[in-house]
Amino acid sequence: MRRSTISALVVTAWLLGVAIPAAAADPALNLLLKKGVITQQEYDQALKEAGQAEEKPKATPPAKDADGDNTVDLGKGIKFGYDRGLYTQFKDKFQLKIRIRLQFRFTDSAFNNAYGTIGDKKNYPIISDSSINPRQFKEDISEFDVRRARLVFEGFAFNPETTYFVQFRNDTNGTTTQPTTTRSTTQLYDAYIDLKQIPWANLKVGQYRTHFGRQEFVSSALLQFVDRGFVAEAFVPNTIDRRDQGFTIHSDEKKYPFNYAFGVFNGAGINLTRLGLNTPGNANELMYVGRITADLLGKPGYPEGDLVYSETPQVAVGASYGYNAGLQTNTTVSGNGSSTQVVTAIASLGNGRLLDQGIVDIGTTGVDFVFKYRGFSLQGEGFVRNVNTHDHSKQIGNATGYYVQAGYFILPGTLEVVGRWSAMDPDTRAAQDLMTSGVGGVNWYLNGHEHKLQFDYGVVTTHLSAVDTLSGAVTLIENRFRLQYTIVF
Repeated sequence: MRRSTISALVVTAWLLGVAIPAAAADPALNLLLKKGVITQQEYDQALKEAGQAEEKPKATPPAKDADGDNTVDLGKGIKFGYDRGLYTQFKDKFQLKIRIRLQFRFTDSAFNNAYGTIGDKKNYPIISDSSINPRQFKEDISEFDVRRARLVFEGFAFNPETTYFVQFRNDTNGTTTQPTTTRSTTQLYDAYIDLKQIPWANLKVGQYRTHFGRQEFVSSALLQFVDRGFVAEAFVPNTIDRRDQGFTIHSDEKKYPFNYAFGVFNGAGINLTRLGLNTPGNANELMYVGRITADLLGKPGYPEGDLVYSETPQVAVGASYGYNAGLQTNTTVSGNGSSTQVVTAIASLGNGRLLDQGIVDIGTTGVDFVFKYRGFSLQGEGFVRNVNTHDHSKQIGNATGYYVQAGYFILPGTLEVVGRWSAMDPDTRAAQDLMTSGVGGVNWYLNGHEHKLQFDYGVVTTHLSAVDTLSGAVTLIENRFRLQYTIVF
């Protein structure tokens, strides 16, 4: 056994040694406590009558205000407390909440020989000096990452219907497949205002996740797996990032069973405008994104897994469409020079086949569903991307993809087993270029999604045709084990 794997198992054992005592002895009773079905006093009395009461007295829980938040009332409408973040509030005029999210990850990947000799130049290439180079792995990889480090400021201003959200990130740039774009300094990630005065027509303005798809719209803190699947990552409407700058009119999903969202964006990803790309003749183009959803039974929401152990079936469906016109995909543009940030981001999402296709118009359609009931969850999404090249000498087909994932809580609210299958055809005009991934895992929830330990193991297979390699068809295989610890406070 490799020493790196042994080290990971030692860390895992230590984390579980801390996690298991921290969880309730009986997960079902712990869940009843969380849902308020029984009180802590009733539970303690039951233990006492059974002769199992703890010798060490429990600490008195902090006083709670009418909203159920751990709060100190300073008078004159000023409050200070903790509610999924440290916050301060002045009457109904202003609230500031500060949150921190940390995700630490260990990845151990083993690659077949083709990854070292041929590599992947078509889907996840490396962009260097305006050239496209194959991503190769000549040896196996073991690495620790601070996968996500996030600082969030959120709340409301002037009234509770005018909310704001600002997030900064400083994440490690991973080296295995699905790498992130290079980030060496702290970066503005989200910055938006959401005006909620009209429930059926909220207005969101700024930089944020576009209302497209299910897995791309949900926070990475609320995932069932260590990370999003490669299919959902690839089919973001701008092909660059799940975030963009613009505005969205949308209904309040907490109040209505049927909802919509329609947004207009730059279509250039985060922290960039079209002018910032120095691309010719398309600075006046915009991206349009629309989404409709229907809660057919209950309100399953976007957080993955049935963590609350739903007593009645929860079912929702959705459909999305995004159109991004005039996107420059060339790694070099005569007389201008394309943005390295954009082409690198396109490559990092598995969309390398779009590079050097000149200016393209991209239309992406997605459908999704989710089902939750008594600890079981099932969700899936399917996508089709239409690519129209302005230069008709270019030959790039459309793309299709889907994923299906499921989970079940062996111990309600605590221990979950999960599995996911993903497949993508990145170019429908080409043969033998299918990408697939099968992943299974186990999640240990210490305090819901905001404090959890996740393991997954998967096999990622990339087929390259003779046209892709200019030598012969090959199959790239990665066997990947990941361990991730998440804490949000």
